[in-house]
Formats: sequence, C-alpha cells, structure tokens
Amino acid sequence: LNLLVRNFAKMPKQKRKRPVSHAAGPNPSGAKGGLGQHFLKNPLVVNGIVSKASLKPHEVVMEVGPGTGNMTVKMLEACKKVIAIELDPRMVTELQKRVQGSQHEKKLQLIYGDFLKVDLPYFDVFVANIPYQISSPLVFKLLEHRPVFRCAIIMFQEE
Repeated sequence: LNLLVRNFAKMPKQKRKRPVSHAAGPNPSGAKGGLGQHFLKNPLVVNGIVSKASLKPHEVVMEVGPGTGNMTVKMLEACKKVIAIELDPRMVTELQKRVQGSQHEKKLQLIYGDFLKVDLPYFDVFVANIPYQISSPLVFKLLEHRPVFRCAIIMFQEE
C-alpha cells in the first residue's frame, strides 16, 4: 500500500476537461451545502450505483452522507440493513421522516456524526456519494477497517 501511495503521489497531474454531469445537484429542503454537499437526484445514477453494489438480502450496507435518502431507500429494498452516517442534522431529520412508518424503518440505523470520527460497526458493502475534500481520509479509513468488507462503491463529487 505504501508503494502504491508513493507512486501515485509522484504521478504528474494532467489537466483535462470533464463532462458536466447532472447526476447530483445542490441543496434540497434548505440545506446550505456548507459541508460540500451534493445530493443524488438522477434515478439512473442511483440505480446504477445500487446495481454495481450487487446487494444480497443478507448483507449490511454502510452509507456515508445519505442526504435525503434517494439511494438509501433503494438499498433498503435489496439488503438486510443500511447503516447511514450523516453529519448534517437537517438531513438526519429528513431521512427519518422519509422512512418513518414504512417497511424499511426497522432496517435503517442512522448515525448522526462525522464518518472520520465514528467507530465503524461491521458491514459487508460500503456505498457513498462524498465531497472530494474528504476523499483521501475516507479511503484510508476504509483500507484500515477490519473485518474486510466485500466491496465499496464510492462516487467522488467534483468541486
């Protein structure tokens, strides 16, 4: 791992134009986006991410930054449990309201806090749509996590 990181750090940066994506958009329901938030709106992207995870009915999914829960609800339909870690108290409330009284309510464990500071429970699959600014610490925390999980599907938001 150290060798990979060192070699990656020495790679020259290439400037390239990236296509504009409308998969994520800013600020639903009064969220100010001060946390670098972009919320998944495009159902094709949500379905694509969930599909890539190949969730099994017995698996536990860890999701970071569930926001309004578009991807969370989709994953709850396919797995045993979703553990969602959210830093924004407004989004915690929003997601609680969204699943309240539904068949998925008991399958969702919401943790209000900073992923980088929380002790991680057991999970099989990791899924996240995260701000670029926390990408390195998040990936390194995942690499150190034990027991090893089956897969991680991470979308990094361009800033």
